[in-house]
Amino acid sequence: MKLELFFSLALLSIVDLSSGSAVAQIDGDSYFDIDGEAVFIKFSEAGCSKCEDDAPVWDELAKAFAGNENIMIAEIVCDDDNDACQENAIESFPTYKYGDVDSVLEIYEGAMDLESLKKFTSESVRLRCGLEELEHWCNAEELAMIDTYRNMPLDELEAIIDSMNTALEEEYDAAEAKIAAAEDVLINAEKERNASTEGGDTERIDYLESQVLAAQEIVANLETEFDLLLDKGEPLALTLMEDVMDEREEN
Repeated sequence: MKLELFFSLALLSIVDLSSGSAVAQIDGDSYFDIDGEAVFIKFSEAGCSKCEDDAPVWDELAKAFAGNENIMIAEIVCDDDNDACQENAIESFPTYKYGDVDSVLEIYEGAMDLESLKKFTSESVRLRCGLEELEHWCNAEELAMIDTYRNMPLDELEAIIDSMNTALEEEYDAAEAKIAAAEDVLINAEKERNASTEGGDTERIDYLESQVLAAQEIVANLETEFDLLLDKGEPLALTLMEDVMDEREEN
């Protein structure tokens, strides 16, 4: 009972319910304090008419899940200084995202009627399965995976973990190598363009400038892909195996 009260008070300390709405109003700082709850967040901005149009159904959704301690229906009003909006690369309003704030939130682009939102929230708004979240977040398939890892010989489990970590490191290395190669192409393109400006051949200069711009775009795209790869993190199976390995070694 004391523990439940503690978490309830902690939740109230990071959300603002003073508006009378059931929707949790989160600011850019308290967003990063959310822990142990899956979130479904509406990112809006002041003066956004579509945000206002969606407000009633969003409030009804929040009311429908008001008694659920594992899911938070929330709203963040973005401005230039809001770290949560910057973290989620919000560019249009309203934008709806869901999942775990400690991971990468997914974009929701589905229907906005109440029944569709309730169904989606019940089925898809969840934290990642983990040994400490078995009751709420692990489905039957994930529970079966955990059971398999708990009964697997330790040397076999360790070998699989090492193999998967090696594959993950190789994937990161390959992505970084692609960026390095693209940056070399960009450097050479810039050198060639800069050298050609002394000759005064306008047509050639324009062509080389287009090559530089193309190389810059390739580098930017590869860096974005690499960031997404890092954000994705390790596969769930690997995380569960490592957690089970630690659990078994401790026992």
